[in-house]
Amino acid sequence: MTNIPWTVQKRLTWDDFAGSPAPTNKHHALTSTNMEMKVKCENNKLKFKVEAVFNPKESWTRNKTSVLLLAHEQLHFDLTELHARMLRKRLAELPNACNRGAADLNKYASEAFNNWHKEQDLYDSESRHGLDKEQQMEWIASVEVRLKQLEAYR
Repeated sequence: MTNIPWTVQKRLTWDDFAGSPAPTNKHHALTSTNMEMKVKCENNKLKFKVEAVFNPKESWTRNKTSVLLLAHEQLHFDLTELHARMLRKRLAELPNACNRGAADLNKYASEAFNNWHKEQDLYDSESRHGLDKEQQMEWIASVEVRLKQLEAYR
């Protein structure tokens, strides 16, 4: 199974979760996502691709019936797309990006990855891994608004 890129049309289903739970992990599900970034300079213009992807082989669930749990896991993927959009915006707005050098561009990527991981942890903590339904709904609404604000960077 190959990675699944984030799109508006494709919502995760439990069939996408092809991995096996680690026996020591107490959670009901785990979503493995990543931001894949490619950058190059062409004619002194920065060309980049930042893609939010879901990794089916590393994602798993112990509960293939819970709609609420699936919504919680989907939002982890949506958060990855949100942070991918934030990074695309940052790269698009960089002045003289091609004169900056790899170390500078890597710094922006590192910051983006750190912020993304922090927000994923905050989401799990505040929503209690989706068990706090009110917090879960607030997160869903907030991420939806933020994705719309960054629609230009889809």
